Amino acid sequence: MAALPVIPLTTGQRLMGGTVIFKIHGTEKWLKIGPVGASTYTPTLTEIESRSDESGRSKLIGTWITATDAVLQIADVQMWTPMVYDAMFLAKRTYRTQSAVASATMIVEDVATGDVVEIPGIKPTIISVTDGAASNPVEYDEDETGYSDGHYIYQKSRSLLEFTKIPAGADSDAEITYSLPAITEAEKIVSLEIMKTNGVRGECRILGAVGDGMPGEAQDYIFPDVEFRPNGDVTLKGVDALNVASLTAKVYDLGGAGYGFVRPVVAA
Repeated sequence: MAALPVIPLTTGQRLMGGTVIFKIHGTEKWLKIGPVGASTYTPTLTEIESRSDESGRSKLIGTWITATDAVLQIADVQMWTPMVYDAMFLAKRTYRTQSAVASATMIVEDVATGDVVEIPGIKPTIISVTDGAASNPVEYDEDETGYSDGHYIYQKSRSLLEFTKIPAGADSDAEITYSLPAITEAEKIVSLEIMKTNGVRGECRILGAVGDGMPGEAQDYIFPDVEFRPNGDVTLKGVDALNVASLTAKVYDLGGAGYGFVRPVVAA
């Protein structure tokens, strides 16, 4: 039997895994976006055509590219880092602060079991919860175990207080007395303002890897100037999503570096 005229390809590029790293413009540190399930590069070319109609039929005799654009997409991002949050929500990152307050009071009217209230401020400390009576106020006890051995559950990290039951003899209102610690920017309590930026811009590299015993050579993809933005829906809670994100980046031309490079990994 004759041999095949074309030998089947058994070597060449085979990207078995990809870790994405990113450096925000103006910084020196590389950030690991994480291993990704898929990455795609989509160029868009705008062309002008030259045609001849000497034969009475318009015939294409050449095309010239007049504009180039490109989009980089990374899907199934498996680590939600601060940079990924900033890109997914076009978020402006700020740090919350507050002055110390020794004692403050809030009144909750017509308290019922199941009511949830938010204590003003960051990480308030509950001093007391009573029915606010002028004399012999009825105390609310904190339910520290979650087995209804008290009257309220308090989550300090979110400043949320839930009334689980009302003490006997209490008036309809409740008075909460609390204190606030001083918070400075140095404590890095983050707040992300959604849809406040144009994206996250910097240099992106997709580092290829080839599994042991697999054919092919690893390739690194280098894009010196991209701007990451959200890519469709952002799953905030879903048992099937498991914190997997997707991002899209506009790819910009960076002078002499152009749109980027493909570089085979140099053997050690």
